[in-house]
Amino acid sequence: MPDRNGPAARHAAARPVLGAALALCVGSALLHGCAGGPGAPVARPNVLLITVDTLRPDRLGCYGYARPTSPHIDALARRGVVFRNALTAAGRTVQSFPSILTGLYPMVHGLRYEGQSSDILANRLTLTRILKDGGYDSFAVTQGLNVGLHRDFDMYDPDIYLDPQGNKVYLPARNDREASKKAIQWLRSRAGARRPFFLWLRYIAPHWPYDAPAPYTEMFDPAYRGPHTFNDERAPGAERGDIIFGRTRLPVRQVEHASAHYDGEVAYSDRAIADLLEALAGQGQLDRTMVVLTADHGESLGEHDYFFEHGAYLYEPTVRVPLVVVLPGALPAGRMVEAQARTVDIVPTVLELAGLPVPGGLQGASLVARARGEVEGPAPDAYSESGRNFYPENPRQFIDGVAGKWRMLRTDAFKLILIPKDPEPIWELYDLKADPGETTNLYAARPEVAGPLRARLLALLASDPGRDDRDNPPLPPELEESLRSLGYVGGGTRP
Repeated sequence: MPDRNGPAARHAAARPVLGAALALCVGSALLHGCAGGPGAPVARPNVLLITVDTLRPDRLGCYGYARPTSPHIDALARRGVVFRNALTAAGRTVQSFPSILTGLYPMVHGLRYEGQSSDILANRLTLTRILKDGGYDSFAVTQGLNVGLHRDFDMYDPDIYLDPQGNKVYLPARNDREASKKAIQWLRSRAGARRPFFLWLRYIAPHWPYDAPAPYTEMFDPAYRGPHTFNDERAPGAERGDIIFGRTRLPVRQVEHASAHYDGEVAYSDRAIADLLEALAGQGQLDRTMVVLTADHGESLGEHDYFFEHGAYLYEPTVRVPLVVVLPGALPAGRMVEAQARTVDIVPTVLELAGLPVPGGLQGASLVARARGEVEGPAPDAYSESGRNFYPENPRQFIDGVAGKWRMLRTDAFKLILIPKDPEPIWELYDLKADPGETTNLYAARPEVAGPLRARLLALLASDPGRDDRDNPPLPPELEESLRSLGYVGGGTRP
């Protein structure tokens, strides 16, 4: 992982600053044009996409969490719409980000596992391309992420670029606050620009290892004096599979402290997000900016005997993500939506709010009407799939390759999970209202629910061109460092 503990990353404790200063509105002219007479250009909103890697929604105050991990995200959420049940399309970074930016599930956009060439996305229509064709400048700060989404950006995570005076600026992003600094520098460099911008920020602090800079490291459990085995590595940048899958049991108290460390990481990302939002407000841009905040996936902190990881299983802690959408004057403030949403819905939602046509062929659907309270009733099914298995200790990965991926179909009330295994797969059904912890498998007991869900999931699976692929190709040696930067490395085979 990149170094997140350098001198520039150390700072004072988080403090809420948005409040009334950010409670700004825009009129209908933002979406429908300027008062410049016939032929005047449409004044589209800026678009800011904030993604926080590995962020669980239930660790945010706006989702009901008691610890003060997210005062600035909470202030942002009060200005817009919070989708309380948003689902990622995939449990790992490499598959999930293409879904966020294409509005397609992995089986359609084609990027299915680490080690696969991202050239498969070369001809995919992205949100970036649509916004660029609609007159947007674009910039991405992703802290090393490269999964084929760079092609359509004007600048993608550069270390060197020009300031307004034409001077070269060197700003590597080694942590979340430095990522914000880089984005702020770019915003300053385009002061006075008439074109709207699309800015994507990827924050990564909540990803393992849980080692936020002081004072965030121990801010939520300062009395703890025990070991930090949960951050032990089996190789540089690689987690220990025996800990992840519970073969080596850590004491309950240490698991609690690991959870507190995770919360400190969330608080650190929250502070970095505040840096960016404060800068936008100071430049007079926030009132003209649509903000979408989400995550690529969540994180399991011991649920289902799965510790400090994501991507292998499809239970709620790893597939639920936050989703907050803010555009004053176009969306209500302080609204909570209980019906489920999906990360594949982000592209059509952004385009509708920006006043741009939504292309055909997307698997997501706009959330605007639901955000405004104009649509009630059940939401569309949410699909998700697991990622590549890196760990020989995984006791529930029975088949290699795409054919061995776990698959999930979720409604507002139930979740069906398919776990491939020879000679017959394992099926799990959970009542999410009565059993939010997914502790009781109802697959045999509720055939009237399981049957239709199974039929719909199998129909979706039948459209997957890789459904029978049991090949688990070795990772190219040159890819290892890139995967380490994402928090993964190539692992062994199943025992």
